Amino acid sequence: MKERRMIIKRLKQSLRTILLICATIMLTVGVVGCTDGMKHPEEYSTDESNKVAATSNPQTISKEDLGHTWPLKVDEGTVSCKLSKQGDPILRFTTSDGEQYALNQVQDNENLKSIETLKSDKSKSVGTLMSFAFSVCDIPK
Repeated sequence: MKERRMIIKRLKQSLRTILLICATIMLTVGVVGCTDGMKHPEEYSTDESNKVAATSNPQTISKEDLGHTWPLKVDEGTVSCKLSKQGDPILRFTTSDGEQYALNQVQDNENLKSIETLKSDKSKSVGTLMSFAFSVCDIPK
């Protein structure tokens, strides 16, 4: 009877060890899978959009520039950036007909429509356009 208890105890310990090893392997695979190939947003493949560089402020950008990541109903517009009195970037998108949209929510943009209202598809992200807008900020006006 004592020998049987010892066998059961060893089996339980072995089972715990196996479960711990499996959990460790699964966690490792999960973490590696999530981080494998992580890149800076400017390096994401976006139909060559990662080659679009800010060269002026303001700067025209188009659907052709951003490829499949272009999120808007219009095919092109102008992105501009200026700094507020507090030093915060004021990012705006202006359509060819002169309509301005806020790319970020800062006090100076509070009276403008959000760029979200100009999206062609609500599931599309304006992230690539925003990244480009921030790069425009690096160009002196």
